[in-house]
Amino acid sequence: MQPMEMVDSRRITGPSLLADTAGAILDVSVPNERQSEVVAAWERAVRRVLSAVGWGDETTAVRRFDGGLSLFMSAPVDALYAATEVNEDVWTSVLSTLNGEKNSSADAEVERLQELISKETNSGLLSLRTAAAVHHVRFLQDDDCVSIGTGKGSTVFPVHDIPDPREIDWDSVYDIPTVLITGTNGKSTSVRLLEAVIECSGFVSGAASTDGVRVAGQTVEKGDYSGPEGAKAVLRNHDVEVAALEVARGGLLRRGVPIKGANAAVITNVAEDHLGEYGIYSLAELVQAKFVIRKALADDGTLVLNADDSGIVEYSKGISQAVCWFTLDESNPVVRQHIGAGGVACFLEGGQIVYAVACGTERIMNIEDIPITMKGAARYNIANCLNAISLAKMLNLSNSAIRDALSRFGGSFRENPGRGNFIHIDGVTVLMDFAHNPHGMKAIIEMIRQVPARRRLILVGQAGDRSNGDIRALVEATAVLEFDKVIAAEIPKYLRGRESGEVPGLIRSAFEELGIGRDDVELSPDYLSGVRSALEWSQSGDLLLLLVLDQKEEVFEFIRSRETL
Repeated sequence: MQPMEMVDSRRITGPSLLADTAGAILDVSVPNERQSEVVAAWERAVRRVLSAVGWGDETTAVRRFDGGLSLFMSAPVDALYAATEVNEDVWTSVLSTLNGEKNSSADAEVERLQELISKETNSGLLSLRTAAAVHHVRFLQDDDCVSIGTGKGSTVFPVHDIPDPREIDWDSVYDIPTVLITGTNGKSTSVRLLEAVIECSGFVSGAASTDGVRVAGQTVEKGDYSGPEGAKAVLRNHDVEVAALEVARGGLLRRGVPIKGANAAVITNVAEDHLGEYGIYSLAELVQAKFVIRKALADDGTLVLNADDSGIVEYSKGISQAVCWFTLDESNPVVRQHIGAGGVACFLEGGQIVYAVACGTERIMNIEDIPITMKGAARYNIANCLNAISLAKMLNLSNSAIRDALSRFGGSFRENPGRGNFIHIDGVTVLMDFAHNPHGMKAIIEMIRQVPARRRLILVGQAGDRSNGDIRALVEATAVLEFDKVIAAEIPKYLRGRESGEVPGLIRSAFEELGIGRDDVELSPDYLSGVRSALEWSQSGDLLLLLVLDQKEEVFEFIRSRETL
């Protein structure tokens, strides 16, 4: 029988999948047939404990999924660590009750929890938060500091040295325009494109993504900053005038939305990826999780949505916010109907990008004038341009700035690292990309089908936390092309519980099932070694598809040293 146990416990700092307030979530494994019993027991226990610690007005919420529950309780924002302790203590009590055990230490536990709450309580933080709301500016907090306003209009204080709000010059505190980008694929590229438009508009851009934190196009922090910490790093930088923030699924589920009051947010697409984490087991549940981004919007904010994604279209029927649709298909019925009703949309028509508003249409530019689209061959990058243009229009950036930025935005590593980077080495065409799920793989394969090649090689790896089925599906997405050589690379940094060599072995087996001979599938200990082997194998006229998820800088520098000038 499936054991009932705690899987994860975490603070929720902003609106989330379960609620619109801060609090704590406990993910627990529970057999489906016992979920109603467990929910009832937890509800009784959590109400009792919340009342005992003085939090009787807090709210609760429960999300059921196959094999488990997410148990949420709201809590004051200055006591979220204590809130996780409260939720965990309640769960321990529930298990004792269900097992017929007596919890003799209940009073002592309440005293312990009250002590934890007292130590964490910060009245200065709460006062400043209230004052920020009164003055209609954003409030951001973490363990070390709090801030009011954002970007150029921000002021930061140590969390234990917060002034009386009456002493603050609120006239100097304000928020900068901010947009959020989420989805399965295309997030980082969309951020980069929008950054370019912001800079061409004469503003200092701030961006956070899986590529790091950038200000005015220059990297100030390397690494994955697609979570709340990246957002705060950008929004507390006094140079930043307009912000574009990537918001990954993991951050939304772990902490909730990073800010409130965003001008616009986009969902690029939703495809099966990272299923099985945080109780998300289906595409429909993943769509729901991505739509949490709408809770970050200001009252007059706009949600930019992909009309070519059926899951997004279906879920959008239940929302009331202003929407701007984008599509590659000018005849898309959702977009046609939306425009007919006076709505806003961005779409492809006769090789041109068109922006439609109630008062008419604007022809922005030809896709052939945008290098990243490969003259229309890279359809996924056309979609990225459409959503980036939509966000730029929400920020009231000019068409001339859009055209200037996109016409100069190429596919080099420095402009968009590891995403659609073409490099030529002695007659060999090298494409370096980040495709790591079937949806992204199909998009990149569809594009390179149009690139002439004598022979084709693919270098591919995968993180160890993906299921065997996910790894097989990734390989199967390559089936529209026949590769002459496969290199399956280990990612030592991301073994995540797998044995060394296990994932490359699974990749090799999957390619063999597709008809690739065992001698044509090579195993590599890491990406850099795999790239070296790929170049040694290559001859003039070949195409090398290098799907690099780690060691990007090292791989790029090695390839660049071989590049034909």
